[in-house]
Amino acid sequence: MLIRIRRAVIRRRSDQSGQAAVESAIILPLMVFMLLGIVQLTMMHQARLMVDYAAYNACRAGIVWNMDKHRMVSAAVITLLPTFAATDTIMGANDPELGRRPGILETWAKMKVLTMGSAYLSKVFSALGGQGNVDMVHVEILNPTKDMFGSKPEIHFDDFLVGDDQLTRNKKLREATRLTIRLRYLYWMRIPFANWIIHMAWLANEAGIQLSGPIDQPAIRVGAGPISTSIKGEARDLAIGAKVKDSTKPFAEENRTSLFKTLWALGNYADMYFIPMYSTYTMRMQSNPYKKHL
Repeated sequence: MLIRIRRAVIRRRSDQSGQAAVESAIILPLMVFMLLGIVQLTMMHQARLMVDYAAYNACRAGIVWNMDKHRMVSAAVITLLPTFAATDTIMGANDPELGRRPGILETWAKMKVLTMGSAYLSKVFSALGGQGNVDMVHVEILNPTKDMFGSKPEIHFDDFLVGDDQLTRNKKLREATRLTIRLRYLYWMRIPFANWIIHMAWLANEAGIQLSGPIDQPAIRVGAGPISTSIKGEARDLAIGAKVKDSTKPFAEENRTSLFKTLWALGNYADMYFIPMYSTYTMRMQSNPYKKHL
């Protein structure tokens, strides 16, 4: 009798431990993804705030440096360093748990190389007849425009005249000496698995494609009803790449389709996942804007 009771208790414990193992196998991957996703989305939110601050600093550099794009890009790069790597030391430090952490000089050098390299690729792409650019940090001047300069190489930012007959002239001068820029930053997502999921979901949305299925194996449904099928893996990635385009078109003067296809290729073939972030800022010029900088 005691032997049968003991066997029953052992069998129940074995069943419970097996059930717990199955439940853990189902829940654990989802919990891991949720944690990775929370970390990645938090870092993206921090980057979004830094892009706003970088636009402010870029615009501030532009108003005192005659609207020089190189000065504005440099100011934006320095501001965005914390979104790229560690900046809390100058020369770096060795962490006993995380290993070596770069310093601000090393972080600046790496980001500068990436910025210059992406700018060079944009020039090559443009020379081959492509549209758009793939600059990691890109500043576009929205105001003033070339027609505001006329035949003059520069505009005197403080050349206001007194008199009722000068109101129209002064109004045009105020409009021409208001610097408005749009900053675009290609944010590099580096949290494993979460970066791939977020990148694919974003590109699928731009391609007008709806994903379905498990979160670690998203698929595209083709067809309808009983004759429908799922496309996964490389076929799914190629389908997204073929249809991705600038579907929202928030900027009338910029077609981002070439940029999106480039970002798709980097993610699909180089496992580098970038997503563009934008910010716009306006300030009054404190130096003469030069036409050559447009």
